[in-house]
Amino acid sequence: MAFPNKQRRNIHEKYTRKRVGNHILVSALPQRGCMTPDLLSQVMIGLALYLTLGALIYGFSSFSGILKPLLLLLFCASACMAALAKSWFGFVLWVELSSCFLALLVAFRDGGTAAIYLFSQLAGGALLLLGTSLISTPGHPAPLGPVPEKWYFLFLLALGFKTAFPGLHFWLPPTHSRAPSEVSLLLSGYAVKMGIYGLLRLVDRPSPGLLWIGIAMALYGVFQALMQHDAKRLLACHTVSQLGFMVAALATGTPEGRKAALFYLMAHALFKGLLFLVAGSLEKIRGTRDLNRLGGIARKEPLLFVLFLLGAGAIAGFPGTAGYLGKGMVKAALTSHTAALWSLQLAGLGTVLSFCKFGRYGFLGSSDQKEEEFPHLRKLPPSTLFAMLLMAFPLFVLGVFPRNIPFLSAFPGAFWNSSSLMSALLPLGIGFGLFLRFPELFRPRSAHFPDAEDLLPLLAKGIMQPLKGLRKIHSGRVRHYLFFLVLGLLGILGFLAF
Repeated sequence: MAFPNKQRRNIHEKYTRKRVGNHILVSALPQRGCMTPDLLSQVMIGLALYLTLGALIYGFSSFSGILKPLLLLLFCASACMAALAKSWFGFVLWVELSSCFLALLVAFRDGGTAAIYLFSQLAGGALLLLGTSLISTPGHPAPLGPVPEKWYFLFLLALGFKTAFPGLHFWLPPTHSRAPSEVSLLLSGYAVKMGIYGLLRLVDRPSPGLLWIGIAMALYGVFQALMQHDAKRLLACHTVSQLGFMVAALATGTPEGRKAALFYLMAHALFKGLLFLVAGSLEKIRGTRDLNRLGGIARKEPLLFVLFLLGAGAIAGFPGTAGYLGKGMVKAALTSHTAALWSLQLAGLGTVLSFCKFGRYGFLGSSDQKEEEFPHLRKLPPSTLFAMLLMAFPLFVLGVFPRNIPFLSAFPGAFWNSSSLMSALLPLGIGFGLFLRFPELFRPRSAHFPDAEDLLPLLAKGIMQPLKGLRKIHSGRVRHYLFFLVLGLLGILGFLAF
């Protein structure tokens, strides 16, 4: 069904007038002319530039040519353009282009994982493009904002691929864990946030279904993290969990919920980026990401251990960190949802336990192997440490000096009262106590715990059977036919979008 021009204008006028404090947090963008970035776009552009700078510095010592830095810069440029897009069509175009650049960067280490990542992102992009064509009128691409109720679920499903909704998250743990660490920084720190950005533009009302999706993400992600022995995969599972906090906050449809989601998006980009760089540094020192084979590094690299404590404290919501403020805002936005609050508290408890495990076996404990058995044992280059300090500095500023942050104006004095402190200290205290009382219960195991990605081989096998028959019929040229079919469909949808 077409989206009438009159209805489009009404939505545009309604949401450009919707202000929180002195800042526009969501607006339907103008159909003509250049976009003036609102606060949300400014945050996304700033994050893209800052995180890309961190990735370039971190990877400086390992770059062997110009190709990787060039791909990082092209990703940054396309990510900024996606944040500036004024229509759903422009948003899809630039987001998918940024995904292509990231897939190429992942392919330097693991081509199969890069293919899974790219195809999953293109699947979400195809659904977004289909939805865009359905709500656009000739010559008027649908503005980036709320959509008619009839097509709301289609857009939500499409953005679910980007945001790693339960079941659609199959691509995230393997991609984030197997990518080079500077690419993992961008994947977890920024790429998945484009899905949250799309939801912030899309969701304009309370959404109970989306709230429970967020809760499921928070709980399932932390459960998977507790089962991991690979340091980077543990962090990847926590990305799913922490995205659930953002989804739950914006699902409230309130200005406070939107502010909470936006602040936590920014804080998470920094502390999760820092933690991925720390995990990558452990791999550089020891030549492994397996927590069973790490340990004893705190004495050799005390600065690295301090940086880990800063990132771990932030993700666990320790008072005085950006994570404490972000989680406090999320909980303040969910005060009328008791079940959701306790679910997120349980997720917070799991977060504390998993990072106790990370710190104990990654830094403090003795390794199962002798140092001479590590062929890759070496010191960290200065550029690596500088990149981590670059992530840590704004994270420290956000946690210690929050008064000048516009997001916090809706929560005056809400973070240092007894209720907020008790809410933060409860999972911290219980988590530390459980880990100290039952340390063997949380020892890393060597087996792979099943996840959604394990269904991919079965799915591929089911798809390949009919393709084998088609290949025989078409003399082995089925790839060419499918390629041109997909290309033609994208061309038609692109034409309709205009």
